[in-house]
Amino acid sequence: MVQVIVFIITIFIGWLIFDFVKHKKLTKENILTALIAAVVAGVAYYVLFGLF
Repeated sequence: MVQVIVFIITIFIGWLIFDFVKHKKLTKENILTALIAAVVAGVAYYVLFGLF
C-alpha cells in the first residue's frame, strides 16, 4: 500500500511540474486535475499490481 501512496504523490508532483512548465502558473483547476489524475493512476496501479 505504501507503494501506491508513493506512486500517487509522484504522479501528482510530476503533473504539477508539467502544468507549471506548460502554463507558467498554477491554478486551482490545474491542481485539481493533477490530484484527480494521480488518484486514478494510483487506483489503476493498485488494481493491476497491488492485488497479486
